[in-house]
Amino acid sequence: MLLRLGLAIVPPLALSMAYPKLDASALALVSLAPLFWSWSKSSWKRAFLDGWLSGTIFFFVMCFWMTNSLGDYIGEWKLLAGVLLAALEGLSFAGVGALTSLICQGEIGATPVFALPSAWLLVESVRTRGASGVPFGELGLVGAHTQWLLPVAAFGGVYAMSAIIALCNSALLGIVAGSRNGRIAGVVAIASIVVLVGAADLSRARVAVDPPSVRVAVAQGGISQREKWSPAVFEHTMAVYSDLTHRAAAQGARVIVWPETAITSNPLQNPSLLAYLERLASANDVWLIAGAIDRPQEDTLYNSVLEISPSGAFVKKYDKHILVPFAEYLPFEHALRGVPLFGEASHFSAGTGPALFDAAGVRFGPLVCYESAFAPYAREIANAGAGALIVVTDDAWFGDTSGPYQHAEMSIVDAVETGRWLVRGGDTGISEIIDPKGRVVESLGLDTSGVLAGEIGAPVDAPYVRWGIWWLLVIAGATLAWGLYPRRRIAHGWRSRRGYA
Repeated sequence: MLLRLGLAIVPPLALSMAYPKLDASALALVSLAPLFWSWSKSSWKRAFLDGWLSGTIFFFVMCFWMTNSLGDYIGEWKLLAGVLLAALEGLSFAGVGALTSLICQGEIGATPVFALPSAWLLVESVRTRGASGVPFGELGLVGAHTQWLLPVAAFGGVYAMSAIIALCNSALLGIVAGSRNGRIAGVVAIASIVVLVGAADLSRARVAVDPPSVRVAVAQGGISQREKWSPAVFEHTMAVYSDLTHRAAAQGARVIVWPETAITSNPLQNPSLLAYLERLASANDVWLIAGAIDRPQEDTLYNSVLEISPSGAFVKKYDKHILVPFAEYLPFEHALRGVPLFGEASHFSAGTGPALFDAAGVRFGPLVCYESAFAPYAREIANAGAGALIVVTDDAWFGDTSGPYQHAEMSIVDAVETGRWLVRGGDTGISEIIDPKGRVVESLGLDTSGVLAGEIGAPVDAPYVRWGIWWLLVIAGATLAWGLYPRRRIAHGWRSRRGYA
């Protein structure tokens, strides 16, 4: 009992240490193996419950930073909300636990070595996709700070990195605790990983990134979340961003990015404010891409990004397409709006999808905050014609927790999997310019105010943009089906006179 409890608690805690701020990547390669072993020795019901406990612990630790902002809305209820979110996401561990039990049936043979990572990949892809998906805690995100693994994202996105990390764990399980066939399969799996990762690394090393040619900048205002929304500081906010814009233009920037909701008002419904922004862009001869609010109707609210040209004309806006559940919109609103825990949830409307900003000869694809966490959406924007990505975000909600660091690493993966330069602007940081190979070439840290300036260039080819991961999911689905396929197992001794269980 104590061993099973320890195996349900310690490995998920170790796995959480593989992410920011600790970044102990090696722990991700071994932390799942004890869980796989424990689940393999249990009934599927027991494995489900043990997996649920492990998943709840992992996601509570990983996403504890979310309670930092939840406290502004629900006060002392924030810990309960954190536990409920963790328990909901923890069901993914529970599902993998039950599948592990059904695949292994008490024995670690050759098939589980390949079927268990397939189960992990398929369950994770379901958990992290769609309107209700929560991409934080994806196993493959460890690759953002694991240089030998990161190039794999160009071929299969974050999901391919998740599959490789899970395969490392099942291979270790096969070698240490498997049958003879399990040990052989574990060695084969490790050899396959070395070959696949080596091939990906070599292939991407040969991809040349053209010299950057367009100078861009981020105006990082450094105005805290609890101050920026006060009408009393609005003029001060505009003065800060105007000064940063002048400084960025003086450094040669042709495109200047203001982060998410840097403008805490709705310029498209305020002619004098829009005229102010247009004069600012014109006076500095720059393209201004700025986060703002848009309220075309009294009951319609968008989290938007505006594009203003150097000629001083408003060009286009992009409305955030993927909203944050419970923070920007309330699922099942008619049923939940009256519940005290959810009464303060915002009510933004979702935009229609990707938009492109043509500025300084570059076609930019904007992503707003949470959207940058979704690999399929970044791919969709690249396929829509974006030659570079802009991420505007406001991570000030999360203070100096691990949240801003986790979120920033997602942009590194976005750059690699799309083969695009990425400009990331945060209200209080982290702001970055990232090249198509995931190298952070310029950065500005948390809780500072300043200008981040640098050059960007043309995109490079990334197979993930063309092919996505359908091929990977097909392989995983077939492997999982084979692992679950009923087969006769040789029984020893008294278990069967015929020699089969």
